[in-house]
Amino acid sequence: MTNFHQLHIFHAVATHGSFSKAARALSISQPAVSIQVRGLEDAIGSPLLHRTRRGPILTDIGATMFNYTRRIFALADEMEEAVREIEGLRSGRLTIGSSTTPGEYILPFVIGEFQKKYPDIEVALSISNTDAILERIRYREIDLGMAGAPVTIDGLASFIYVDDDIVIIGSPDHPLMDRPGLSLSDLEGERFIAREEGSATRKTAEQCLAANGVSVKVVMELGSNEAVKRAASAGLGLGMVSKFGAAPDVAGGFVRILPVKGWDCRRPLSVFHREGEHLPAAQRAFLEFLRVVHPVPPGA
Repeated sequence: MTNFHQLHIFHAVATHGSFSKAARALSISQPAVSIQVRGLEDAIGSPLLHRTRRGPILTDIGATMFNYTRRIFALADEMEEAVREIEGLRSGRLTIGSSTTPGEYILPFVIGEFQKKYPDIEVALSISNTDAILERIRYREIDLGMAGAPVTIDGLASFIYVDDDIVIIGSPDHPLMDRPGLSLSDLEGERFIAREEGSATRKTAEQCLAANGVSVKVVMELGSNEAVKRAASAGLGLGMVSKFGAAPDVAGGFVRILPVKGWDCRRPLSVFHREGEHLPAAQRAFLEFLRVVHPVPPGA
């Protein structure tokens, strides 16, 4: 018979990637952690971890076990949430995963508005790439996600929350900024600052440029929208960012949006969540809030 205490300790080791970190998280000694994991391995009849100098590494069987424990303990958390739900929306926790643009510029505002209505619901927001968000939803580590890439995966429902315009920005004194009748052809060969490869913002912008037959020179790749804006503000080139993200910098006079005739580049930002199952009250309330109230940040 499976020992759930041992499973819990193994899950902690696999999650933290360290016996010592698992011990601290569980408030027990490191030898106790090792003994319980060894006991589980004896019961299973196979090693679950390779003990290396750099830390424990999951064996194939250990990885399979970890996939199950992620689901088991996520369900346990969900059970506790369901019990708390008896008290209605006076308590609860909501976990959201987001790609960079909605995570930095849209969801903080939306969550703030949501908590004005439901002040006792705790909300946690984490930012990562779309694939990681989907995996965490699949393993019930987070409740729902928002991203600029479309999501068509069995078991997930989605809806478009808002359209996101990608704009071209530059320093206020950029030579193109005040050129009369600026057209797409004027962008040919210009120095551009772009997000890293794999960024949905960059992918959308490059698709729009290619669709208009425009070839630009990417002279710098940066890992965040804020870095792109700072570099553009410093005159290092033109940047391509979400209008949501550009709004405060435009208002502050740090950058301007390049008025390019014919530039129309947008992508939908979608919300996605598990489908076909009972959702806790906090999730249902937040999804309904997005569908009905639909707030957007000022200046967007």
